[in-house]
Amino acid sequence: MAIALFFGLKWRSEEFDVTTMVGLSVGILLLWIIPYGILTLIPLAILVSIISPAGREEWKRFSTRRVAVAISLLLILNLSSLSSVSTPVGNEEWDLIATENPYASAWPASEQWTWTHSQAVISVLNLRSPHTWSAWGQASSSIELGILLGMHNDRMRQSIETMNENFGTSIPPESFTLHEVETEGSHTYGELDLHIARFELKMDGFDFSFADVLVVGISSFGGELTILSITRPVGSTQGDVFEEAIVLQYLESQ
Repeated sequence: MAIALFFGLKWRSEEFDVTTMVGLSVGILLLWIIPYGILTLIPLAILVSIISPAGREEWKRFSTRRVAVAISLLLILNLSSLSSVSTPVGNEEWDLIATENPYASAWPASEQWTWTHSQAVISVLNLRSPHTWSAWGQASSSIELGILLGMHNDRMRQSIETMNENFGTSIPPESFTLHEVETEGSHTYGELDLHIARFELKMDGFDFSFADVLVVGISSFGGELTILSITRPVGSTQGDVFEEAIVLQYLESQ
């Protein structure tokens, strides 16, 4: 990205834009540090450019090249999110059902394996977080983006089909909605404080829930995120909404 930035600013340029070279180089480094990555850096860069008189003057001189270089870097960042991810790992007590999800989108790169255990469907999803390489804020921002873009709905179809095949439910996998349940936003599992989101799975046209869904985000530096999803039909004997037994089993297996 730094090499592309340099040549993009230098190529056929009568005056080298030092400010953009330094600013975007620092921005690339900050992708490893700043929470939420480009979701924080882009608004911050726009704000600095607006409030600085010198910045506004430089934008008049370099605006076309700056926009072209910024778009190119974003494209490179998105292309890097197609690089492979590690293979999901589950607990040895779980029963493996599937090693791929046919409903998952091609972008960003991901691997999803699905198990059943203790009357629940468990999926472990390793995926690229294209907007940040930092672990801080990675899970919360990625999960919220997934909800916004409808990615969780697409991936949930496999869990519904698995419930229907293994637990006797009859939920149409193409006709459901996920309703987010208000929760604390995080929960402590062992010594780790992890981001969580909870949902109720409802069939279209019905007001009551057919299953409860817990999503747990496990962040890491470098742009790979693990999302553990536990889907449990309503009426199951398990009574812990935070699914501590299964989450701790997963953490112990890593």
